[in-house]
This record gives sequence, C-alpha cells and structure tokens, in this order.
Amino acid sequence: MIIDISQEITKCKVYPGDPIPLINKISDIDNGDLYNLSSFSMCAHNGTHVDAPSHFIKDGKTIDQMSLECFIGDCFVALFNGVLDENDALEIIKEAKKVDAYLRILIKGDCVVSSSAAK
Repeated sequence: MIIDISQEITKCKVYPGDPIPLINKISDIDNGDLYNLSSFSMCAHNGTHVDAPSHFIKDGKTIDQMSLECFIGDCFVALFNGVLDENDALEIIKEAKKVDAYLRILIKGDCVVSSSAAK
C-alpha cells in the first residue's frame, strides 16, 4: 500500500521564522496576456520534505547523495512532540525493529530533532 503524506505547499504550517510560500502571477490570460505564468518562492524546509543528514550533521550527505531506495519500502511512523534526543531516537528505533521497519522512520508531531538524535 502506498500512502501519500504530501502536504499542500501553500497551505501547510511553516517552521517559526521560515518564510511563507508565495505564488506571484506574472502574466494572466484573464488580464489580456498571451499566457499564464507564475513564479514561486519558498524555503526548502517547508511542507513535506526529507531532512538530509547534512541538515543536522556537518559533512553529512546531501539529499542528492542519497539513493532513492532509502525512501521506498515499509516504514515506521512515530508520534513525538518536543525535542527528540538520542535516547528518544533509540527508543523509536527499538519499537520500529519490532515490526521490521527500522530503516525508514517518519516522525509525526510537533518535533525538533536534536543533533544527538540525528546521529
């Protein structure tokens, strides 16, 4: 089963201090222009996304250095609110191992991942 977890980019909650996504209509057929054209501006940390290791770890892999296979397969969804530390991460991994889904973990909730948890 495939579950789409995508959020609508212009309507989803943004991280405090991040810019809100903006769509700017450059030309519009309804205004007599020859075509419709828009520009789009947003923070890369908005909406449904993957935080690459480089987001938390100096010299960690960037998203383009990661194989797509990392993102395909069974996953474990953990509900967590607050600052996720190393002990919390180890507990989530322990629970995910029980259902053989520890290679892909999604964290749902109002969560901040500490650098110790990311490692």
